[in-house]
Amino acid sequence: DYFSEFATIKGRVFVEIEYLISFLKQVKVPLSKRNEVLLRNIHQNFTSLDAEIVWKKDEEINHDTKAVEYLLQNKLRARGLAKYTNYLHFGLTSTDIDNTALAISLKAFNNQVLIPRIVALTKSLFKIAREHKDLVMPARTHGQIAVPTTAGKELANFRYRLSVQLEKLKKYQMGSKMTGAVGNYNALVAAYPNINWPNFSRKFLRGLGLENYPLSTQVEPYDHKVEYIQAVKRINYIIIALAEDIWRYLALGYLSLRDDKGHVGSSTMPQKINPIGFEMAESYCLLSNGILDVLEKKLPLNRWQRDLTDKYILRDLGQALSMSTLAYESANQALGQIGFNQALIEKELANHWELIAEGIQTILRTTNYTQPYEKLKELTRGKTVTKESYEKFIEEIKVSEEIKRKLRTLSPTTYFGLAKKLAESS
Repeated sequence: DYFSEFATIKGRVFVEIEYLISFLKQVKVPLSKRNEVLLRNIHQNFTSLDAEIVWKKDEEINHDTKAVEYLLQNKLRARGLAKYTNYLHFGLTSTDIDNTALAISLKAFNNQVLIPRIVALTKSLFKIAREHKDLVMPARTHGQIAVPTTAGKELANFRYRLSVQLEKLKKYQMGSKMTGAVGNYNALVAAYPNINWPNFSRKFLRGLGLENYPLSTQVEPYDHKVEYIQAVKRINYIIIALAEDIWRYLALGYLSLRDDKGHVGSSTMPQKINPIGFEMAESYCLLSNGILDVLEKKLPLNRWQRDLTDKYILRDLGQALSMSTLAYESANQALGQIGFNQALIEKELANHWELIAEGIQTILRTTNYTQPYEKLKELTRGKTVTKESYEKFIEEIKVSEEIKRKLRTLSPTTYFGLAKKLAESS
């Protein structure tokens, strides 16, 4: 519907027809309502046979956009509209049609396919984050036990990041140009010098729901499409980070996967439930970003007024976005399979009182206690601290009873800061 060869050709037919109708009205060539309907029917009734005709013509003449024009000439003659054939593609260059058709497809895909998948994913993360906002667990920095957090807050973090990028994606404007061979309206001005062609171009593109590039070469600058590519890449990196983190929590045992009846996790190890949904999401986001990297770097760099590198690599934009879509669906489905191993998490908290070392030395720094950081470093660095050794430390340090009472309130299950509130606020 968006990026196939059929969709590409159909999109070009749509732009050619809409341009023809707008152009005829602009130059005041009579066009009846009946004939306008007949013209639009060409796009509305476009078939795979029409696309095949264009494909074969392209093989013959080696120009896919011109092949569309030839198809339309024949369509006009067959409908008794031969008097309009000379006005087809009038004053335009191929990229005027190609880039505009792609921008329309891209906008439709973004609104109808990509955004709904991201919305579904953020809703799943929101639900899980709220459900587990009170589940305290050890956080890890540099892979090592750090301080307590909550499972809900960690998932809320990903939900928030995706939501920020989602809002940008919703507001994104697609752009194109209708400016002729090198962006100067040369042919249009030569034929109709008294018409304000920049204004016509702007109004035409706005009518299609697109932004207009007032200055261009033969190709659009691609700034809008590059910004869109960058936005998708950022979302993909967030999905990769989410998939990697969940994969690691599964490896620790903090998370487990619910088995789907009948599924096989390994050809030889029957006990396994593999996190393939998250691994697929990670892989497809990486593959998508590989293509998007090339597009981002190359699209703004057309040589002088035109080279064809953009035309060829843009055909893989659909491939990249399709892989992103599959990644989002896979991640969302996989989120529905996860559960938290609360017993193991509580055991981890109970066995690692070094989780509160930061809090202890911070409270001690509010007193005249000498070198609190260094004393806690001596107690905890590279060591596993138990509840008993922590209580012994409190008894032995020379601070007021008020400070000792404050220190006794600290534990791996209570020292989580605002994590619960942050999970709720997402």
